[in-house]
Amino acid sequence: MRLVNINDVEVGSQIAKPVYDSKLSLLINKGAKLSETILNKLINADIRHLYIEDEISKGVNLEPMISDELKLQAFVIMKQIYESQMNENKQNEAVRESTIKELKDLVDDIITEIYSRNEQKYFSTELMGAEMYHYNHSVEVMILSLLIGRKMGLDRERLLKLGMGAMLCDIGKSRVPQEILNKKGKLDESEFDEMKRHVDYSYAILKDLVGLSSLSRQIVLLHHEKLDGTGYPNGFTGDQIPLLVRIATVCDIFSAIVSDRTYNNRISVDTAIEILRSATPLKLDQDVFQTLLQVVDIYPPGTLVELGTGQVGIVIESNPNSPTRPKIRILSGNRGEIIDLMQELSLFIKKVVPKLT
Repeated sequence: MRLVNINDVEVGSQIAKPVYDSKLSLLINKGAKLSETILNKLINADIRHLYIEDEISKGVNLEPMISDELKLQAFVIMKQIYESQMNENKQNEAVRESTIKELKDLVDDIITEIYSRNEQKYFSTELMGAEMYHYNHSVEVMILSLLIGRKMGLDRERLLKLGMGAMLCDIGKSRVPQEILNKKGKLDESEFDEMKRHVDYSYAILKDLVGLSSLSRQIVLLHHEKLDGTGYPNGFTGDQIPLLVRIATVCDIFSAIVSDRTYNNRISVDTAIEILRSATPLKLDQDVFQTLLQVVDIYPPGTLVELGTGQVGIVIESNPNSPTRPKIRILSGNRGEIIDLMQELSLFIKKVVPKLT
């Protein structure tokens, strides 16, 4: 199994993971053969990437830490919350306490699943198109925050509050004009000012909910603060920013970079890590960043990479103790050769390759 750009996939390819549209209806199921008609539907649904089974990825398995079923349940709830707030006739209606209870139960189930996976590394799985970015982003930020929080020793009660706050961070974007939210290109000053108001909108939507803790609401309001005071809405610095907020901030930035959005394509995890590294420790918390490195799979199985020697290969197995040194099956030159980078210490991964040429 491997992830490929939809522009590089061929008609007749075998689908390795199901794909859903913006209504969360199944577009194509696992095991199906890709037809030209379905391919056009996927493109029209703004699907950017697909998981396929082919000769290149034969024997490569991707076992997600969080089941697709749980993630889909989370998408459904977040979609309901977003759409209720986008409806001008319902914008003044509070999110129902029953919805928060349902979301809290789901986050608790995800925490249980995380505990059961021990030291398994996390990688994001593509299930739907870029137009579903905001729901997908909310779920990814929540999962990553929980993983980091657990690794940093938070108890289950604080993990639940962290997960709820991280998942609800951006629901105020439902009140930001779509032309600003999905604009291709840099926002002008007035547009950026409106975008920044999403934290106030989010807080206003959630502030009166009895079932949502003050810690969760604090995460929602402050997750764009930076340690050097350049963040918003308050320009807080250093110790003014609580640990749970710092965790959500790092996860929010990381998830945004590695996701397909309506105005931008995803970039590789290794590149995203370097972007965050450049902002650490001036803007982002050093301990949180280092913990992120421990919980995410930088080169998950199925990733095409180029070695420093110029050889191209596919990652077939991750190394949990050294995430930058997986096992690789060579696809050029000595095709089929297996290289374990833990054994070949003079070799290194130069970059992720989007496709074979």
